Amino acid sequence: MNRDQYEHHISMSLAAVLSKEEHKNIMEYLHSLSDEDFIQTVEEMKNGCSEDITARQMMKEQYEIRRKRDSMDTGYDNIPAAFLTEEENAEWLNSISKSRPSNLILLDDTSAVTDIWRTNNQTATGVPSDLFFSGNIPVPDCWIHFKDAKGETVKFRTVIFPDYQERIRSAGEDTSVQVGAVIYQNIKDSFLIFSIEVLKGHDWLMSAMEVGYKALPKNVREILSQQLSIAEISAFSSELLGIWYGVQISLLHPLVKDIFLNPVTVVDESANKKTAKNGKKRPLRYIKRHILNAEEMKKRIHGEGKFQRHTLVWYVIGHWRKYADGRKIFIHPYWKGALRDLKNGEIREREIVLEETI
Repeated sequence: MNRDQYEHHISMSLAAVLSKEEHKNIMEYLHSLSDEDFIQTVEEMKNGCSEDITARQMMKEQYEIRRKRDSMDTGYDNIPAAFLTEEENAEWLNSISKSRPSNLILLDDTSAVTDIWRTNNQTATGVPSDLFFSGNIPVPDCWIHFKDAKGETVKFRTVIFPDYQERIRSAGEDTSVQVGAVIYQNIKDSFLIFSIEVLKGHDWLMSAMEVGYKALPKNVREILSQQLSIAEISAFSSELLGIWYGVQISLLHPLVKDIFLNPVTVVDESANKKTAKNGKKRPLRYIKRHILNAEEMKKRIHGEGKFQRHTLVWYVIGHWRKYADGRKIFIHPYWKGALRDLKNGEIREREIVLEETI
């Protein structure tokens, strides 16, 4: 690696554990060093690091450091968003093209679907990855529309690759796995794409570090890269994934899932704007449309009546449990509450065991 590559690597490594100001100061200091002093500093940093540390250990240590900090910002606020190369982006688009959306979810209030998993899981530090390890994703490919704080409609599609389980099985114990993508409709027919990645033994989805795209000119990508930081990209993709995750949990919820039983079949507008290569109009594609009313969802979750506000059934997020002998076992998600006996039969009772010592 040349010096610029070393500086970028150090910048990315430190960004997770330093505040925005601390990161800025140390990178300015490193940049001011002569080549000789810089090489010496890099060698000293290498000597102070453990060569045997795994990705899971590193993320755990980073989380512990951030948890103890008062500042909520990180060094990622200083690093511009990075777009994929044309070749890498083509691979993403190829994987996405193998799937078609089956459902369109219209939300009048996103709080209903996010509260369904956050309310009784206050310690959650991100979007859980448990559905991927339990192999239980009700709607792998769907569009979700909702209104943002300004009243503008936000449209995004989440695609879980059909072979995601095989990807996880074949991956190494310390390798993050791309299992899907979030496709955000930016302007008209242009899209930003965020990777969905999991890591065996890690409870949360990995943060987006690079951005894919579709029908987004190079000059626009360069402008966006200057305007957006990795922290902003990560936060936005996590927000969309939190909504998607809430929709999936709603589809599994014993008292809520019936809302999805009577969808309206409509023309998939997102797929019918294009024409075939021979100039002829493509055959119409259809999609199942669901309209989720937040108040109706809350009534089902908490019960009817003015004072009936306790949760009747709640979701316990699946998680990895570490044992003294080094094994890591995946504990599957399950339902708790007064009506837990109405549990969805598709939540499977089994464990995934990692023999590796952590």
